[in-house]
Amino acid sequence: MNARKINAKAVSENRFRKLLLTLRSAGIPINTHSTTTLRSAYNVIVPVSFYITCLSGFMDFLVSSDLKELMKSSRVVFGMGVVMWQHFFLSYRKRDIEHLISLTDSFTWEEVPTRDPETGRLTMVGYIQIAQSFARYYPACILLIHFPQSGVRMVRNREMMITKWYPFDSSASPAYEILNLTQVFAAILIACVFGGFLSLYATLVCVACSQLEKLKGALLDIRQTHIILQQDCGAETNGEEHPHTPEEVFHRMQKQLNDCIRHHQQIKQFMQAFEDSWSTVQCGVFLLILTALCSVVFSFITSWGDHVDLVQSTLVFLEWFCILTLTCWLGNELSVQAESVRDAAWGCDWVGAPVPFQRCLMFIIASANKEFTLTAGKFVPVSNATMLSMMSASLSFFMFLLEMKDRK
Repeated sequence: MNARKINAKAVSENRFRKLLLTLRSAGIPINTHSTTTLRSAYNVIVPVSFYITCLSGFMDFLVSSDLKELMKSSRVVFGMGVVMWQHFFLSYRKRDIEHLISLTDSFTWEEVPTRDPETGRLTMVGYIQIAQSFARYYPACILLIHFPQSGVRMVRNREMMITKWYPFDSSASPAYEILNLTQVFAAILIACVFGGFLSLYATLVCVACSQLEKLKGALLDIRQTHIILQQDCGAETNGEEHPHTPEEVFHRMQKQLNDCIRHHQQIKQFMQAFEDSWSTVQCGVFLLILTALCSVVFSFITSWGDHVDLVQSTLVFLEWFCILTLTCWLGNELSVQAESVRDAAWGCDWVGAPVPFQRCLMFIIASANKEFTLTAGKFVPVSNATMLSMMSASLSFFMFLLEMKDRK
């Protein structure tokens, strides 16, 4: 049993290497057999540094007296709030995440093309590769941009890297150097958790969608088998040069359908486990993103006339918008793919098939007929409609603030 578990972890390690490396860089030891003393110390130092920096950022936000500076600080605070919530989930629901990853061991997608041969569009397997690359390159790009410009500020003006409020003189040595070192660790965690969480979500959704695409292809193969039978029943031969009888062909179709049913049940088990583990954290993320969007809109109004700050506010708003759009689009795509299995099963030429075959086909249709929707907190669907509602609310808030500003 232990050898089997180790072998399964090796498969997952090979498939999700980039993603797991990113999460481990944030001090989250997911899917690890054992850790060294140095790694254990790193896994403690990085989160502690992050939460010290978060506390400093929140206090910096609270003690700010100028409204414009307060709204500038809010961008950092809400970003930290999202990362803190994501880190809490990844750390304390680690077993659930490892269980989700282990459920993918029964799936295969390496043989599936990354692009549709007919349309040339990316398949969900292609999106898996993009999500894996995102986990690797997003933190690297963020840190390569952040560290040099922060280093210049630190050398020229002796500023702190991220936040500046501490209950003591942080400009004196060695406190200045130690605090900046903690903020370096905090920046690493922020970049890796932010990129790793989104990549993990996208990867798991794309894995489920890729299996649904495979299932639809397998159901279409059953239909093709039936069409061949109807066109030329005697053209097919078994290994002994004798033509297959209709009973033999239907027996093969029945076996194919049984494999499809088992595959569909495995996919449903994976999707339900994903929904159960992700629903709560997604609710918190949605609430924080909606609050962050409204905060950025308010900051946009308070910084009216300051072109540099307006550009920064716009970029922050677009970043939150892209994250929200990607999250909701993937959730919507999973619902669409799950529903399309029913249509693919109905498209099997079941008329004239044996009764047991028809009953099995009715089973998979009834199972796929139950609508599956990813939710945030079990009450808000993760869909395009939710994304539009959130964007409409934030833009309505912006128009209200703009009108109030013009009145003054």
